[in-house]
Amino acid sequence: MAAIVANAQSLAAALDRRGVPVLGAHKGYTRTHQVIGDVREFGGGLEVAHRLAKANIITNKNLLPNDSPEDWDRPSGLRIGTTEVTRLGMGEVEMQAIADMIAGVLVEGRDPEHVKQEALELRAGFQTVKYCFGT
Repeated sequence: MAAIVANAQSLAAALDRRGVPVLGAHKGYTRTHQVIGDVREFGGGLEVAHRLAKANIITNKNLLPNDSPEDWDRPSGLRIGTTEVTRLGMGEVEMQAIADMIAGVLVEGRDPEHVKQEALELRAGFQTVKYCFGT
């Protein structure tokens, strides 16, 4: 769990530095496996999650504190988890690369199809689950 939280904090800080606002900066961003981004300026959580999915980056929409319950279908936030990438052995270097890809799509306006190739290349180097119960 410590590696998962460290990766979430690293990813959050990297996204924030690259122009993707992240909640909780004043508290170290997160103490869990989740990073919550404020993606209103990029089209909102649903739109951003769909755009990133085209780049093979799986995220989820998420309500933010200022959203109302009626915003459930189209919230302002984006939730990114680090559990699976950490289980595959990814660390801080890979969190920087993932932040580059996400910011590439959102901040720089890169074509998600081009970023998808980068995501696939990164993932290709991590094929074995590192943290699991033995059989």
